[in-house]
Amino acid sequence: MQDTDKRIINNVPIVKIYTEKFKTVVVSVYFRTPLTSREATVRSLLSRMMIKQTDKFKTNAALLEYLAEHYGAHLTSNVVKKGSDHIVKFSIEFVNGKFIMEDMDMLGDITAVLKDVLYSPFNYDDSDQAFFQREKRLMTNRLKSMRDNYSQRAFEMLLETMFETEDYKHLSFGDLETLETLTLEDVKAAHEKMMASDDMSILAAGKVEDNIFDYLSQLHSRETAKMYPYTGYPVRSVSEVKYETAHERIEQAKVNLGFRVQYQDSKDVMSLNVFNQLFGGSSASLLFTNIREKLSLAYSIHSQVDVKNGYMFVLAGVDNDNIQIFEDAVKKEIQRVIDGDFEASFVEEIKRNMLSSRKESMDKPRGLISLNYNSLLKEQSVKAPKASWTEQLKKISKDDVIQIAKKIQLDTVFTLKGGDDDDK
Repeated sequence: MQDTDKRIINNVPIVKIYTEKFKTVVVSVYFRTPLTSREATVRSLLSRMMIKQTDKFKTNAALLEYLAEHYGAHLTSNVVKKGSDHIVKFSIEFVNGKFIMEDMDMLGDITAVLKDVLYSPFNYDDSDQAFFQREKRLMTNRLKSMRDNYSQRAFEMLLETMFETEDYKHLSFGDLETLETLTLEDVKAAHEKMMASDDMSILAAGKVEDNIFDYLSQLHSRETAKMYPYTGYPVRSVSEVKYETAHERIEQAKVNLGFRVQYQDSKDVMSLNVFNQLFGGSSASLLFTNIREKLSLAYSIHSQVDVKNGYMFVLAGVDNDNIQIFEDAVKKEIQRVIDGDFEASFVEEIKRNMLSSRKESMDKPRGLISLNYNSLLKEQSVKAPKASWTEQLKKISKDDVIQIAKKIQLDTVFTLKGGDDDDK
């Protein structure tokens, strides 16, 4: 049994997802604002600081000890890009009080901890400078280690090349250059703005009753609602394919292709979802089967899509001598779809796998929260689809996949390869 109840309390949307599948409860708080490089960096640092220590728990050890005493409650934060927005999410998972013999107000205690997390940055002062510098140093080290990953670096450089004048090039966790300039006052200002102006949503999943609204409504209140449409970036056509190459001391080249999809109607979004799984998003895909397995042109290969914005990326590890052959092979696979050189039964198989994956996500509390948050965003979308995700998926046919393939345009090819700049 699953039931969803959405209420607006204190001008903040609160969603209760009742399910008897789990013995735990998950509460997630989302903050959404337009994406910029500076916002992404400072909010990423802020989110990391907020779950480390609070006004009540002055050290991370004290906070972790308290959570452990509450049957191992688990507090996390993360940041993502979604549409044209940057999202900060705080989640806490804990044992449902119904299954505890001890006399403990689990929901009350957890809500108090979460409110402490959300409000502590208001009181940051000079005594928190050492804490700020430590977290800034840890985040710096993390970003540097990510740059040392050649696959990650190649993808970042693809984004910088493809979206040179667009905000989409900014990463959800920010950049080193901006991080170096940040002060504690910047973090405080970002927190104040987030609490006052972000599109905020609170979701809870588990075997919970209506009284959870009384608890969650205590987390934050606003004088006016701060909800705004969930949108993507404008569709842009491709006039000329951009080619960029960088060199590192690596044996295996990283070849990344970026595509723009010329969206024309709402059905295109689900069509692209299905196309991606068929093309390179699964182990049964054309790229994996034909380019990796049959032709042995790639050590690794997959495609991924941003369906809200209509972007697709093909990421692969390739021998330096096979770069052009590989690019031609990827284009050939797209043409294969355009030509209809695949069975309708393959599309149905892909759809069944997608439906199975979605059901699997709903068997986990955090997955259930994420799916319901996506539904919440769609309600705020400028052109929200009327049919459910499952209904949209069922309607996709082989011809829909062919038609979306025709709307996919190669925009950028970025290659990170071994050798020197003058190597041919």
